[in-house]
Amino acid sequence: MVALTGLLVCALLLFSLSSFAQNIDFGKSYINITKGLNGGTVEPGDTLEIRASIVVKSGTYDSCGYFDAVPAGTVYIPNTVRVLTNEGKIYKQFTDAAGDDEGWITGTNIRINLGYESTDAPATSVRRGRIRNAYVSGSSGPYHKPSFFKGTCIQVASFRVRVTATYGSTISIGGGSMSYKPSAGSLTSFAFPGRTVAVYKNIGICPNAIGANALGTESNGTFGSGKPRNRGVSANVPAGYTYSVFTSGGPNDYFYGIANNTSINTGYTTTNSWPKPDNTHRVFGVWDVIGDHTGASNPLAGNSAADTVVNSNAGYMLVINAAYRIDSAFQQTISNLCPNTYYEISIWMRNICSKCGCDVNGVGAQNSGYIPTATGDSSGVYPNLSFNVNGIDYYTTGNLTYTGQWVKKGFTFLTGPSQTSFTLKVFNNAPGGGGNDWALDDISVATCSPNLTFTPNNDPTVCENNVVDIGAYVRSYFNNYIYFKWQKSTNNGATWVDAGTSGTGSPTWNGTAYEYYTAFPQFLATAADSGTKYRVVVASTLSNISSAGCSFADVASVLTLHVIDCGVPLQADILSFSGAVQGPTAKLNWTTSREDGPVQFSIEKSLDGRSFQPVASVAGAGGTAQVNYYNWSEAAPAQTVYYRIRMKTPGRQKLSRTIRLDAQAAELAFNHVPNPFSSQLIAEVTTPEAAVVHLQLIDNAGQVIRRQQYALVAGSNTVQLDTGAVPAGLYTVQLRSGNATVYKKVLRQ
Repeated sequence: MVALTGLLVCALLLFSLSSFAQNIDFGKSYINITKGLNGGTVEPGDTLEIRASIVVKSGTYDSCGYFDAVPAGTVYIPNTVRVLTNEGKIYKQFTDAAGDDEGWITGTNIRINLGYESTDAPATSVRRGRIRNAYVSGSSGPYHKPSFFKGTCIQVASFRVRVTATYGSTISIGGGSMSYKPSAGSLTSFAFPGRTVAVYKNIGICPNAIGANALGTESNGTFGSGKPRNRGVSANVPAGYTYSVFTSGGPNDYFYGIANNTSINTGYTTTNSWPKPDNTHRVFGVWDVIGDHTGASNPLAGNSAADTVVNSNAGYMLVINAAYRIDSAFQQTISNLCPNTYYEISIWMRNICSKCGCDVNGVGAQNSGYIPTATGDSSGVYPNLSFNVNGIDYYTTGNLTYTGQWVKKGFTFLTGPSQTSFTLKVFNNAPGGGGNDWALDDISVATCSPNLTFTPNNDPTVCENNVVDIGAYVRSYFNNYIYFKWQKSTNNGATWVDAGTSGTGSPTWNGTAYEYYTAFPQFLATAADSGTKYRVVVASTLSNISSAGCSFADVASVLTLHVIDCGVPLQADILSFSGAVQGPTAKLNWTTSREDGPVQFSIEKSLDGRSFQPVASVAGAGGTAQVNYYNWSEAAPAQTVYYRIRMKTPGRQKLSRTIRLDAQAAELAFNHVPNPFSSQLIAEVTTPEAAVVHLQLIDNAGQVIRRQQYALVAGSNTVQLDTGAVPAGLYTVQLRSGNATVYKKVLRQ
């Protein structure tokens, strides 16, 4: 017989009364209709279906009724008072008006009279009805519906609401009651306890980089590894579930297992190709035979069932057979978290039963006359979990349909200004019916980290005694990593020391992420500087920047400076260097100051911004001109390329900055703005064509403090503002050309 599992709900708490726990159960839940199969948080405007279940497993109960009120922070959606089956299908539809059928709404109060077997004291518009677990007493039929294998009756009273509460608030879906009268007792009312749901921004899993897992239990959520098929108990599975090995009839309702192979103990196999049903190898004849998820080469397929004969260290997973009572299936208090930090809370899940359905008439998926769960789907009630943080629901997974694959579910949670811990609970939300058997693995609580990109690149090369100009972009989907400091290492990254430069960034949205730029103070390179590594450490609070556990430095984003001997430095300077893609041609332009002798220019090109090769040579103009102008061109690149200019005389040379040209002309944009800046603001900008542009520095009151006009060539250009007398503070840099305008927030130190 298929395990007694599943009711299609999205966040459900089930309560049992100890005096008749074997006979009747109740539950209160909600499903987020708007978020559908994808799952998500509850947001303003979402449609929720409130559900209250009564499960009669034995005996007869009269005067069965449901009483509730529309939750504060929501509004009722007309014509949605209903009774559902255990799979969420409409069994009875009612009008909103009282007096014409068994369900109605008056003001904000909901009432549904339950029990609908027409030959056995059914409910009416004025009377609550009778519910039995099975057949009418003393006969072989009819029986009460919706039925689970004609031995249990499950009715789900429901109505829908639209969320009007705002972000940051909560909604209580608890409260309300069920009335019932045991055959040998008096009328009783069961009041549902509270259930709190957060109205929370639906960000999903981290849109950018992921840090280390902070879960800190069960081998950081992987459940470890070993050779035995059945690992043993978990301290993180609460007492509502009992540990079991895998047999032809278990783990059954309210039981769980931890295994690397879900075949049964008397029918060991490593293949999932056996027919269904197959009581020789499969739990209940129908469960999948699978392995865990950790380290799978195909994350969706997961690992095959472990060969416990030859594999001495296969990974384990948690497998739950959930049923009527809705308890936490996994819980852990997580400490040493960082304040004001976004964390991805996620789990890999899998529906492990494709033929566990039991329809409204009590007919199982393997019997003739069975009504499918959905077209071509006999899996029955879909697993559905809620993620609860410190007693509040923040996320529901949506219905996990059977696909034969693993799926990652999760959301992003922001800790409070001083919060360093929380208790995470993962609730099963499905009480009763066929289905709702599932596996969990790779539970994770990991920081959502920023991405760091250095300029000009991670391995810049400069001539000895030339100016070093380096910086970094800090980019993140969230705008909270505003504190930064530079560090350097002179022993190849073994140890790092603060480089004396720190501050606060002002992130702006670039269309895909928040970003800001931080520049390292310019200095003259010496031979001793070669090989020095630089990195940027960022944090979400000022105190976090000095905490090794709460600051972030991307190990993949480290800049290594290379200083080469270019001979005695030239007296002449490369004043400007720009480039642009114009139609089929890539054009470079540069200027120099008065040249103190014959010079030669080597144009160097790179595909990665690190390894440069000379591609052309241009002779210097000579003479005594104060400024010399040069240009060079080649066919436009089919991909992104980098250029630099090496100015040389015998025994002397200087390198220009590196510029980047893309296959397509760029829009008007800031490429590089020093942030913070001091006495001068020198910015690299891009314009799609030759144009006159206007650069302005604007204070927080909207006053223009500095302005300058420039005639720029198409592509990359350098512009400069004198800001020596500008007071310290936050400013906006505005760049305008024709109808195009771009902005950048900057800090004057």
